[in-house]
Amino acid sequence: MGIGLVLFVGYFSIQLYSNNMLTNAKENVIENNPEITNVVSINNIGKWGEWFTEYVLVVEINGLKYRIWTSNEGEISDKIPL
Repeated sequence: MGIGLVLFVGYFSIQLYSNNMLTNAKENVIENNPEITNVVSINNIGKWGEWFTEYVLVVEINGLKYRIWTSNEGEISDKIPL
């Protein structure tokens, strides 16, 4: 019973941390790039054991959708139209 509780708390903590990192990245992108009117989706790029080195977002800019790659600070490194 105790092991199950520890595993549950560990999993829950990792999920909270991951969601917090995604939310922070999304807010930084919106704050640093005022031309972005809407964030449609956000995902992270990384391998097992890496902590979110880069993020991929689908955003709307002037009514058009783009896929952008960005760091946690909100600096866009690449952008392609969809």
